[in-house]
Amino acid sequence: MNLFKRIVILAGAVGIFFYTASHDQLVAAIADYQLSWYQLGVPIAWGVIVGGLFALLRIQKLLNWLPPITLIASGLTTMGLVGAVAIFAQHQLVVLSLPALQIASIGIGLYLFAVSYARLVGDLKARKQEKTKS
Repeated sequence: MNLFKRIVILAGAVGIFFYTASHDQLVAAIADYQLSWYQLGVPIAWGVIVGGLFALLRIQKLLNWLPPITLIASGLTTMGLVGAVAIFAQHQLVVLSLPALQIASIGIGLYLFAVSYARLVGDLKARKQEKTKS
C-alpha cells in the first residue's frame, strides 16, 4: 500500500475521533493544553526560525532527513485539517476546532522548518560557489 494512502486512512481515523468527541471533551482539551488562536502561530514561527538557524550553523546532516520530515509534516497537516473539518461539521463552532488546528499548525511548522532550512542551505552553497568563481 502506498504511504500516502496510509496517511489518508489515518487522517480519516483522526477525523472520526474528533467527530465523535463531545463538546465537553473538546473544551477540556482546549483548557488542558491552554490553546488559543495565538498558539496556532507559534509552531509555524518556530519552524521558520529553527530551520534558518540550523542552516546558518551549517548542519549538513539534516539534508538526509528532509524527505521524512516533509512526509511527517504532510501527515500532521492532513490529520489536523480533517479533524478541524470534522469538528466543525459536528458542532458548528470554529473555536472547538482549536485542538485539531494545533495539530495542523505543528505540521505546517515542520514543513516550514524543512523549507527554510533547504532554501537557506541552497543559498549559502550558491554564494560560496559564486565567490570561488570570482
